[in-house]
Amino acid sequence: MYRVNEIFYTLQGEGAHSGIPAVFVRFSGCNLRCPWCDTEFADFTSMTAEEIVNEALNLYDIPNERRKMVVLTGGEPSLQVDTPLIDALHDAGFYICIETNGTRPLPDGIDWITCSPKESSITNYLLPITKLSLHRVNEVKVVFTGTYDPEIWREQLEADHWLLQPLRYTGEWLIEHAVDEWEDDRNDNLDDTVRYILAHPFWRLSVQLHKIVGLR
Repeated sequence: MYRVNEIFYTLQGEGAHSGIPAVFVRFSGCNLRCPWCDTEFADFTSMTAEEIVNEALNLYDIPNERRKMVVLTGGEPSLQVDTPLIDALHDAGFYICIETNGTRPLPDGIDWITCSPKESSITNYLLPITKLSLHRVNEVKVVFTGTYDPEIWREQLEADHWLLQPLRYTGEWLIEHAVDEWEDDRNDNLDDTVRYILAHPFWRLSVQLHKIVGLR
């Protein structure tokens, strides 16, 4: 059984697949507690692999579609995703993407790995840089806080795409900080992110497109 927070169909709003339709399977639970996290993932429904696949197929009910994309996210999906689920999704014709913080190993067979490494270990984002279990992924997506140099992830990871996301586009930052303070700082953070990328062209700007256009 898997603890599933929600399953829904929308456009991927981030990263190299931005704008592509996908079914999102959001798993409950995470091993990190980042203050800017924009996900409510404490609640869950227990589901089998078959139930997850059937729900995904019901949502992605498009005749003759050869490449159905599913995004396994959370929370932290690596706490639950296993080979039986990967096999069941592949058997149903899904191209499988996962969004992970990279602190735990993943089962074989995942088609696209997005690693979003965090500067927190367990509960506080000011704790030392997290040590990763992954080494080769498809894309790295980092929330740019300005508190450390994201180049540190290049020492731990190999990837095809390197993305920086301004903190201003991660909504739960408002919960942890005074609204007025955030409103004063958010434009500076966006400007800082752009300046950093201009000085480090290896990186690429990423924003949460779904939030900007009002999608889930």
